[in-house]
Amino acid sequence: MFSKKSIVLAPMAGISDRSFRRLCRSFGADFAVSEMVSAKGLVYGDRKSRILLAPDTSDKPHWVQLFGSEPEIIREAAQIAMAAGADLIDINMGCPVRKVVKTGAGAALLQEPQRAAKIMQALDRSPTVPYTIKVRTGWDHETFVLNNFIEIAAKFNAKALICHPRSAKMMFSGKADWEQLFLAAEKASLPIIGSGDITDTETAKNYLAHPALSGIMLGRGTYGRPWFFREIKELLENGKNWLPDSGLKRETIFKHGELLKEEYGEKHSLLIYRKHLAWYIKGIPGAAAFRKKIFTLTDHTAIADTVNELFHKPTINHF
Repeated sequence: MFSKKSIVLAPMAGISDRSFRRLCRSFGADFAVSEMVSAKGLVYGDRKSRILLAPDTSDKPHWVQLFGSEPEIIREAAQIAMAAGADLIDINMGCPVRKVVKTGAGAALLQEPQRAAKIMQALDRSPTVPYTIKVRTGWDHETFVLNNFIEIAAKFNAKALICHPRSAKMMFSGKADWEQLFLAAEKASLPIIGSGDITDTETAKNYLAHPALSGIMLGRGTYGRPWFFREIKELLENGKNWLPDSGLKRETIFKHGELLKEEYGEKHSLLIYRKHLAWYIKGIPGAAAFRKKIFTLTDHTAIADTVNELFHKPTINHF
């Protein structure tokens, strides 16, 4: 599955929905992981959790991330996800957000390697459920558990381990320690994918070139930039510093709006679309006024007109 170097869209709550995954796949993402889905929610029939599972024919293989703390619940949830169309399951063992950690899930599992091992063992007992885990290097700067988790994941036949090389306590502060990740990956017996602070093509190229890594995962670097995957691949495959022109950017913005409307309906999609629009136009002249205006608009047609106005201004060359 990870026989070649892969560029993956990270699972991001409120971001990597079906619409954004489709968009990133269209620009060359090799995989796109779903938003975090509650294992307990799936097992107990929560409607919102089930909706997050929705597969799409253009998003294959369909990689679903689950979070939870109870081994049998996670195993059952993984089976439900597979029956609903998932091809691969990721278990979140690295999310540092308090509302996740306080349930014993996410990065809380970094403090309980035995529980984490039981989760992986439970998944290994379900041979029809291929799975990965996503971790951080440890709970804080005093604890380093990455090597231990790599060994456990290999023992229980995980397909890969994804690591964001920060501690959970760091959240997103400071810098990701990729050298620490490289050292751990060199000793690993399963594919290792790195994530964290990849916001430019040269950094992506350098990390992909490391022989111990099987791929990279892009997160915040894709905000307002789903074409980042193509930027990287153009550099790798053709040696080009490619950037989309204003026409393609506008087309992408409109496509994103259409996909969101299809997924969520007119009213709810607007709330999500505005957030992405603010990222799409970040840093261009007139962005502040544009953001202020779009948050007063109440339908997609009005937003489209406003986007067209922005793109027809001479300053659009700076976009």
